Formats: sequence, C-alpha cells, structure tokens
Amino acid sequence: MMMVIEQAINVLSILLNMAGLMLCLFRYFEHTRRTLSFAVIFYLGNMLSNYYWGVYCLVMNDDPVVSDMLAYFGWNLSFVMLTLMLVCLRRERGIRKFSLISFLPIPIAVAQLILYLQYGGIFNNLWQVSWATASACLALNTIDHCLNERSEGKKTPLIECVVLLYIISEFASWTASCFDWPSELLDPYTYMSLLGCVCYLLLPLAFAREYGKNADDLQKAAHSRLMRLFRPLYTVVLVVCCSGGYFLAVWIRNTLEMSIGGRADANPYSIIAAMLFVVSLVIVSFTLTIILVVESGKKTYEGQALEAARDSAERSNEAKSEFLANMSHEIRTPINAVLGMNEMIFRESLEARDDPPGDPERIRELFSDICLCSGNIESAGRNLLSIINDILDFSKIEAGKLEIVEGDYQLSAVLNDVSNMISFKAENKGLKYDVVVDETLPDGFRGDEIRVRQIITNLLNNAVKYTEKGKFVLSVSGKRGPDKTDADHMILMVSVRDTGIGIKEEDRARLFKKFERMDIEKNSTIEGTGLGLAITGSLLEMMGGSIEVDSRYGRGSTFTAYIPQEVTSAEPIGNFRERYENSIRAQKARKESFHAENAHILIVDDTELNLAVAKGLLKKTQIAIDTATGGEAAIRLARESRYDLILMDQRMPEMDGTTAMRKIKEDPNSLNGKTPFICLTADAITGARERYIAEGFNDYLTKPIDGASLEKVLLQYLPEAAISSRDSAGRGAG
Repeated sequence: MMMVIEQAINVLSILLNMAGLMLCLFRYFEHTRRTLSFAVIFYLGNMLSNYYWGVYCLVMNDDPVVSDMLAYFGWNLSFVMLTLMLVCLRRERGIRKFSLISFLPIPIAVAQLILYLQYGGIFNNLWQVSWATASACLALNTIDHCLNERSEGKKTPLIECVVLLYIISEFASWTASCFDWPSELLDPYTYMSLLGCVCYLLLPLAFAREYGKNADDLQKAAHSRLMRLFRPLYTVVLVVCCSGGYFLAVWIRNTLEMSIGGRADANPYSIIAAMLFVVSLVIVSFTLTIILVVESGKKTYEGQALEAARDSAERSNEAKSEFLANMSHEIRTPINAVLGMNEMIFRESLEARDDPPGDPERIRELFSDICLCSGNIESAGRNLLSIINDILDFSKIEAGKLEIVEGDYQLSAVLNDVSNMISFKAENKGLKYDVVVDETLPDGFRGDEIRVRQIITNLLNNAVKYTEKGKFVLSVSGKRGPDKTDADHMILMVSVRDTGIGIKEEDRARLFKKFERMDIEKNSTIEGTGLGLAITGSLLEMMGGSIEVDSRYGRGSTFTAYIPQEVTSAEPIGNFRERYENSIRAQKARKESFHAENAHILIVDDTELNLAVAKGLLKKTQIAIDTATGGEAAIRLARESRYDLILMDQRMPEMDGTTAMRKIKEDPNSLNGKTPFICLTADAITGARERYIAEGFNDYLTKPIDGASLEKVLLQYLPEAAISSRDSAGRGAG
C-alpha cells in the first residue's frame, strides 16, 4: 500500500510537472520575459529529478541506489531558479524595502534544518533549505507590500502566493519525513507532496493572470509562428521521451533479470537509473534548445522590425523635409506673383496719373494690362488660399477635429461650379476638358456638399497638374448600395481619367500617404502641397466611401471615388453637358447683384486694408458705409447712428468682436440693440460658424472676403425697404 501511494504521487508529479512546463513554455513564447524563463528552468530542474526518481520507483518498485548528485541535481537547480524568478518579479513591481514579517521563514527554516541534518545529506539539505528560505522571504515580502498598498491599484501577487504555498509544502514534507507514521494515509508527507504537485499547475495560471493574454505586436508575430511549429512538436517529443524512457527501463530491467538469474545483487540495475537520468537530460536539452531558438528568432525579428521602423522613420523625415521645402516654395510663389503683379499695376497707375495718355487705344491697352495683372493676382491669391486650406484641413484630419456636416444640395450645381473652375486651368495649359454625366442620375442629394466638392476638385486639380498634353474627363454615375432595395441611398461614382504621366507600380502604395510626392525628380516643377490625395482618401474614409486607382506609367491615370449619399429628389439631372456648355457661353463680367443707396452699414476691422477691400467690393452697390478699427470705436459709432447691418471682425486687439457686439446690444444708449451682426473672421475651423452664432451673431463670413458671398449675406439681412433694385443674373451668380 505504501509503495502504491508513493508511486501514484510520483506519476502525478511527473504529469503535472510536464503540464506546468508546457504551459509556462508556451506562455514564454507570448511574453519573452526573464521571469518566465526562470519559471521554465524551474520546471526543467524538477522534471530532471522527478522523472528520474519517479520512473525508477515505478519500474523497480524501489528507490534508486545512486549518488546524491544525480538524485538531487534537478531539485537543487529548481530552488535557485525560484529565487531568481522572485527577484525579477520584485524589480518589476518596484519593491525595494523589506518588512520585518519577511524574515519570519528564517527561524522556521533553521529549526527544520537542525531536525533534518541528523539524517545525512548535509550539502543537499543546506543548499535546498537556504534557497527555499530565500524564496519564502521574497514571496512573503512582496505579499506584505502589495497588501499594504492595494489601494494604489497594485496587482494581486498570485505568483508569490503560489511560490509561498510550494515552499510551505516542501518544508512540511521535509519535516514529516523525519518521523515515523503508522501509514501513508496518516503521513503528512503524502498530502504535502500532493500540494506541491498542485502548485505545478497553479504557477502557470498565476503567470497568465499576471501578464494577461495580450502581447505586443512583435511577440504576437513571433508567437503565431512559433506556436504552429513548436507546440505540437514539443508535446510529441516530451510524451515520446517520457513514455519511451519508461518502456526502455522496463526492457532493461527484464533483460537484467534474465541475465543475473534472479540474484539479490541490485547493482546491475544502476544502469536503469543512469539511463533515466540521460532521458531526462534529453528533455531538458531539447527544451533549452527551443528557448534558444525562440530568443534567436525574437532577436532576429526585432532587428528586422527595428530596421524597418528606422527606414520608415527616415523616409518619413525625408518626406517631411521635402514637404516643408515644397511648402516654402509653393507659398512664396503665389506671394511673389501677388507682389510682382501689384507693383506692375502700381507703376501703370502712377504713369497714367502723372502722364495721362490721350490716345483711346493706349488707354484701352493700359486698362487691359491692369486687368491682366489683376487676374493674375486673383489666380495667385486663390492658389495661396488653396494651399493654406489643404494644410488646415490636413491638420484637422490629423487631430480628429474634421467633421462631416450634412445638408441638402444639388449635384448639378456642384458639378457646374467645379467644372467652371477647372475649365480655366485646362484652357491655360492647352488641355481639353470633357464632362460625362449619367442623365438618369438624381440631382437632389443629402451629404456634406463642401467635402463632395473638395473631393471632385482635388481629383480634377490632380489631373491638370500631371497632364502636359491631351485631355482629362470627369465622369459621374451612380449605383445602389449593397441593399439595392433602398431607394433613398446611392453611391456616387466620380471618375477622373487623364492622359498624364501616370504612376509607377511601386508608388501606388504611397499614393494616399501624407507628405508623399511620387516621382519627385520628374515632378519637381509641378505646383501643389502633395496633400490633396491624402485629404481625399481621409474624407472618403470618413464618409464611408473609397477610392480606386488605375494607372499606366507614361500613359495616364484614372481615379474613381465612391461616395455614399442620401437621395432627396428623384428628379434626374438630365443633359448636364449641354447645360454646362450653355453656362460657359453665357458667362460675362460679373455685376453687383443689387443697389441699396438707402442702406447704412458699419464694418469693424482692426486692419485698414481689410476695410478698404470690403468697401471696394461694395462700392457699386451704393451702400453708405461707416468703418471702425476697434471695438471701442464701434461702440461709439453705434451710439451715434442706427445701422441696418454691422459686419464685425472677431480677433481685434484690446476688445474682440464678441465682446464689442454684446456691449453694443446691452448699451442703453446704443441705437443698434436689435441690429443684425455678421461675424467677419479668418477663423475657418470646423464648428466655428456654430460657435459664433451661439455667441449671438446672426451669420458668419470667412476671410478672404468673397464678393458674391458678401452680397448674398447683405441681401438676406438688409431691410427690403433699403434695397432699391436687384439684378437677377447677379443674384444667381451669388
């Protein structure tokens, strides 16, 4: 009975030791931490002695008659690993001090050692008790520290609790072995050995709780590859070695019994013990080889990842440097044009003033030159504004502050506007521009009109930039979404095909990345920020759409954007091409949309030049205009005159526009308590309009001021009695 229970415990110890070893080893693949490596070696040490001792007892029904070195080598190693593991955990937890309770195991260990030394094995006893005591002190110290500071969110020290339980089982079993017990069932050694076996399984579970299941990207990649290879391989090798060692030992025993004829001399059976020790060494060696392979693979993978990250960072830095250099060039170019053309206008004007030409042809030629310079200034200014808007939009996208603001709009109006804008650019480069729109496409949609317009404009601008000769075509059609029964939703398919330089195959992956420009040497003279496609891709992603690119290097490209929109009107867009061509032919010099000589307005801005621009834009409307260069001046004028409308700049020194507006409205002496206020500001970030209206403004205009938009706002808020006449063509243009 006694030997049966001992053999059962030995077999259980081997099986649970194997299970704990595999669990810790596989966990080590996920989290290659030093603590886990010590835990794996702890299990290997126990495996070395448990297997060697347990299988011999199972085969020979007796304890092995071998040296203490072979019998206790693995166990001696395991206690050292246990202590090192706890030291690493202590560093991870940031524990530096020892409490008095941490030294409690020392007197207990001394008493146990005195009791146990009388049975011999002085070296093994001193070694194991010393390391076991060190482990117990470290575990107890960590447990005490975590209990005292659990309010600070410290992790529960489950690993240390399991280790302390294991050390207690070892101390108790050593002490119990010093006494004679009536039977195995009454011997505490039996139950303490079972407790130690249970700890083999508890330790991997404690590690799983300590480190969790989430590993970093490097470890996940390494883990997925290693698990597919090593988990089944290691399990098979471990089972084959353990079972093979047992059957080999049985075969050797039977062979020796036959050769010695049943003699009582047991020395020949020492070969079985030696063989089992070798088998256990094979298991240990194989496991250590796996650990080395894992470490080597992880370092190789980390090295490759670091090299790739470094290359990516270098490319990113180079792209940013090129982007900044390009921005400097792109911003300075239109500024140079504005200043240069303005100087030419200034010279021509001074010359005409000081020496007025008498020849009508010369006067016409002079004004033609001035108009040409003015047109160039406008073109350069709009180019500069486009660059700044791209940078601002990209910054808002990066900060996650760009929002999709939906509203009802007509697709034909959007296409007409972008086509009018792009046709001039195409004409200047000698390119043919064509528009193909599905006549059955609905005209009424709900979505973010500004962003839809921006996406189409970016694609068209891109085609103009990279096409030197030939043509480009805008094609617009639609299709139903995945749920084709939903008549209220449609995916707009906007395609821009050009005969430009095309895109290399290797450059397509970087096409929608920030700060990237393709084929820089060839495209060095092409203007633009390089952010257009990055912004387009981000906008489409925010709207739930996508974009496709089909390109042949040197032959042209086709960009197709898929934009999900809600249909608000089933009325078809009709023959858009014909309408567009008619609108081009009907274009003429823009006139003011109304006259209001009876209207009186106040414009407040701290910059004299901005005031001059606003007055100049409204000159032909015949409105009476007062100006103020600050909040205090505006308040004073509001006490003296009643205005039909006040345009108020927002950011001014000493007093901002919001404060000035409130003081005018709340001033009992003011004549403009109920006068409409329009916020006039360069603040064009997302949500600015809503914020200013919430602060009390009636409406919102952004700088630079657009003449048509300014007239449209005035028409909306000026009293009907103050407007003497309207121009329907001008109003439509606005």
